[in-house]
Amino acid sequence: MRIINHFIVIMGMVVGLVGNNDSLVSAKSLEAGYASTSWMGNGEVHDLPDGGQVINAIVKGVMIVRHSNGAVGGIVHTAKLECPIRVTVNKNGDHRTYLGLCTILAHEGKDVGYAEWKCAGGPMECEGEFTFTGGAGGFSGISGTIPFFSRIVFEKLEAGNARAVGYAYWPNLTVTLS
Repeated sequence: MRIINHFIVIMGMVVGLVGNNDSLVSAKSLEAGYASTSWMGNGEVHDLPDGGQVINAIVKGVMIVRHSNGAVGGIVHTAKLECPIRVTVNKNGDHRTYLGLCTILAHEGKDVGYAEWKCAGGPMECEGEFTFTGGAGGFSGISGTIPFFSRIVFEKLEAGNARAVGYAYWPNLTVTLS
């Protein structure tokens, strides 16, 4: 009988501890608001035999997140963004496919997030998905896939080099932290 009583007490403690610790039970979804960045970078342009191009570059920017809590002006947070990207341009130059891997550094590098993105579109803006794949510090366990819009213009320089400028925005930056 004592063994059963001890078992019941221990199970009650375990249920109580797990039930009171939200991080063990469920993930927390955060709606951060509207986010945007301006890109700048450098890369290389490779002309393909079919007349298309592949552009490999690294673009950098500062992600600015404006919380949508209804307050005038709202709260603004920033994070550094660095993304190696590959852009494939078809032979007519009227369609581009983008792939990117990003490292996001916030709070002086104390919080690090990782993401990948892809989008496709014409020579102007492309629409796609931005997926958070993990992180460390305050971004530990970050996940989620959200809509993403971007435009990057490449200026071809000498010897196949290129300069990149552009922007990206996330209409409703929402993540899950576990």
